[in-house]
Amino acid sequence: MDYLVITLIMLLGAFLQGLTGFGSGLIAVPLLAIYLPLTTITPTLSIINLLMATYLSWMLRRHVLWSQWKWLLCMGVLGTLLGNFLLAQVNLVGLQVGMALLVMAVALCFWFGVQWYFPNTPRLQLMTGVLAGFSNGALTLGGPPVVLFLTSQRMSRDSFRATLAAFFWVLALTNVLSFTAQQRYNIEHVPLLLALVTGTLLGTWLGHRLSHHLSEQLFRRITLGLVFAAGLMALYSTWQAT
Repeated sequence: MDYLVITLIMLLGAFLQGLTGFGSGLIAVPLLAIYLPLTTITPTLSIINLLMATYLSWMLRRHVLWSQWKWLLCMGVLGTLLGNFLLAQVNLVGLQVGMALLVMAVALCFWFGVQWYFPNTPRLQLMTGVLAGFSNGALTLGGPPVVLFLTSQRMSRDSFRATLAAFFWVLALTNVLSFTAQQRYNIEHVPLLLALVTGTLLGTWLGHRLSHHLSEQLFRRITLGLVFAAGLMALYSTWQAT
């Protein structure tokens, strides 16, 4: 196994996450799948995602308003557990295609200036948290729903990234605890984990540093482009599975 290549792949994915607050999986998962089975990638990357989210939450801690987004965070946990359960019970291909098309359409609307404002109410936080958590646990589309909701809030760049980091920290912790309970980790994963951690720390640090040099408009464009790319990746993975 080429651990140097794996480190570089994770560095690139973590750089993207540090820059925008999400998106590491768009780069890391398809490329790591060349070298590793998904049964190894998914639980291992859950640890990596927890590390990235912890680092970004700490660096942006002054911008994290935990009490303001408590319903979003709590329902993200419940949605993730629901998604994990249904993933093993039913075929969700049709739902994945529908979700992918929806987030792509909304991202295009936002890109061309057609934007809706969703008020920050407990009800909408509940709905977004469940949808994003469920998408994370069952459809591998956890980022786009919450990204689109937060984009409509017209938040500052740092508040946007901080809220995303807090949300993904909660989801990643849920996944790690779930996989631990399932005994999905073993000593054979240690060298792989060390390579991924090395790339993660360096990439996240570089992305976080560079993020302050982006204009708000460019940051928004990159974010919406990643949402659209996530939809395309979901459609492609669905097509490959059928």
